[in-house]
Amino acid sequence: MLSLDNFLGWAVEGTTALGKLPKFEAWKPGQPLKILLVGYNGKRNTGADVRVAEIVKQFYRVLGEDKVEITVPTLNPELTQVYFGPETKLSKINTIFFKDVLDLCSRNHVAVISEGSTLKSQFANALTLYFCEAAGVMKKQGKPCIAYGSEAGRMDDFVKKMASEMCDETYFIARTAASLEIIESMGLKGHVGADTAWTFPPAGKDWTESELREKTGWDGKKPIVGIACIDPWSYPVKPSISKTVKAAVTRNWENHYEKVYFFAASERDGKYPAYLRGIAEAVNRFCKENDAHSVIIGMDWTDLDACKSLQALIDDKPYIFSSRFNDGHKMIAILHSLSMLITSRYHARVLSMTGGVPSIAVSLDERLYNIYNECGQLEDYYLKTDDPALGEKLFPMMEKIWENRDAVSRDIRKSVPRYLKQVANMGKFFRGWVCEQFPGIELEPEPTEWLGYLPDLHEGLRAIINEAKQEQ
Repeated sequence: MLSLDNFLGWAVEGTTALGKLPKFEAWKPGQPLKILLVGYNGKRNTGADVRVAEIVKQFYRVLGEDKVEITVPTLNPELTQVYFGPETKLSKINTIFFKDVLDLCSRNHVAVISEGSTLKSQFANALTLYFCEAAGVMKKQGKPCIAYGSEAGRMDDFVKKMASEMCDETYFIARTAASLEIIESMGLKGHVGADTAWTFPPAGKDWTESELREKTGWDGKKPIVGIACIDPWSYPVKPSISKTVKAAVTRNWENHYEKVYFFAASERDGKYPAYLRGIAEAVNRFCKENDAHSVIIGMDWTDLDACKSLQALIDDKPYIFSSRFNDGHKMIAILHSLSMLITSRYHARVLSMTGGVPSIAVSLDERLYNIYNECGQLEDYYLKTDDPALGEKLFPMMEKIWENRDAVSRDIRKSVPRYLKQVANMGKFFRGWVCEQFPGIELEPEPTEWLGYLPDLHEGLRAIINEAKQEQ
């Protein structure tokens, strides 16, 4: 049965077919290279925002700030500008994106797909179709496109077919080996890299301690348990004219995302309450038996409702740190302050790892599965969101990670340099790829060591690298 997603797909194909009609720019020797970062920015998804911020810093570092002009499309420039300096151009884009993508691709020389969830139907087909259009337009105009730190997962058949056709000239640096297998099975080219968020810096410790004391009632001594929760069954987001009309008539905009897009919200009365209860029961028991303090973390703008629902079930009614009101620097600082994290958000895991925080996954999809598998923690500290015995299994898991917290933290810190080196290798590859795609381009001198391919590292990461050197 056809859905509005199919019509979105046809619109993308139609717009892409027009790719050569508008006047479009092509790079000429002596010009700065115009780079378009095609991501999901401006909706205060912490992971999506900070990974793009770090890509921009890395590109300036390895190519030369005066050699490139970088444009970042964003749904809300006001919420995005905190991550970028004046040298980076922010361009407002609409969720009805067809013409915006065509215009932006036409004005730039190379496109970099910079969102992690690139080829997936789990969150929204519209998001994958957005990336497909960018790849397709660049292909039509004879300009290069690369996906940078991408994840691939299950796709609806028509989306998978479109991606295979429109992205066949796009090179994919996959975030995981499992993603690369899917990418290669579609006939696409690539290799394994990493996520790009690893180098993003937290806010200062003074701010963090002040926030925890003043807003959450922390006494400065108790261990802090953080819970990064979501509504796992609110996705996918899909367009619906009928729901839009009904909502306008009844003035009931429940499950509305924006414009004609609505959350699926398929388990609001089933698995979702059980997920929240399972987490709350385990957290209540652990905090009581270990005299611990708790906070809730909303990594995405849309997580706030889930955070409030969980808050109502936890005894001490923990304070919510939401990305609606806190930028990525502040969110990461809170993550680093934790003694233990329970997370259903991939980037909460990644960004807490740079602080050595022991964490347990209550996982929605393959992203957390992949990173826990890579770190050798899958068997001990991984659960699924729909596990019918979630509460029964989570509490002993919390007890186990608490008893072994020092060893788990050391293991996490030991794994971070490997990811940093993968990101550095991505920077080195990208520089070489740019030179191949644009013969004669003049760039900054090649870095002399692997750290030169990364953005400047914050104090915590420098300490982790020094620890790794001392153990060699």
